[in-house]
Amino acid sequence: MINRRWLGILAVSALPVLALAGAAPGTTLEGATWRLTGVAQADGQLQVVPGGVEASATFAKGSVSGSGGCNRYTASYVAEGGKLTIGSAAVTMMACPEPQTAVEQPFMAVLAATMAYRIEEGQLNLLNAQGQKIATFKVQPPTALNGVTWQATVYNNGRGGAVSLLDGSAITATFGADSVLSGSAGCNQYRAAYFTERSSITIQTPAATRKTCSEPEGVMQQESEYLKTLTTAATYAIQGQQLELRTADDALVALFQASGG
Repeated sequence: MINRRWLGILAVSALPVLALAGAAPGTTLEGATWRLTGVAQADGQLQVVPGGVEASATFAKGSVSGSGGCNRYTASYVAEGGKLTIGSAAVTMMACPEPQTAVEQPFMAVLAATMAYRIEEGQLNLLNAQGQKIATFKVQPPTALNGVTWQATVYNNGRGGAVSLLDGSAITATFGADSVLSGSAGCNQYRAAYFTERSSITIQTPAATRKTCSEPEGVMQQESEYLKTLTTAATYAIQGQQLELRTADDALVALFQASGG
């Protein structure tokens, strides 16, 4: 059973902060969706975020929120004169596959360790109490739901967690302006009516062609699970080039990446 509780984690230590330079002209901490591009590992070394993993941060009115790569998080923050402290994060507790987990875990630790920030040439840098760079971000332009071919990267198999797609398989979704969702479920083509209102979404039971595929092994089961989980979607959110579908209880339904992103 999927654990849908929110858990407060990663309390910030009361260490002295560093006052550093503020934003470059035209770029501020608030008002943008920041996409994580690099995150410090346990040894302190920055590691580039792998392609297809979208972790993000949006700072607004004392609250920072976004995607850790799979789970959603939210936390309070205080920013003044280059100083930045981030409070204990509340994080959804969906089990996630790699490489999402390899990004999400150090990212949550980095948020707790942040003591200052600096924006240089459009890049947001988070720094620890020693002034070391522990995370880097770039501003991510928004992507529309419609008119994009979304490639699924993770979906809820209905057996307790989110899983990556089988190697050699591909699942797509295109949300048409005519309120019809269509794409490939891995073997068969499918279509379903969908409706959105603000961040809410309803997807009706899909109709699919009836072809049978033998490769890759397990593709038909994956297809059945994916089509079934689509109907549980209640909300959607676009962070950069990643689309998240979630249930009314905030459990992950599926993650998609904009084609070519």
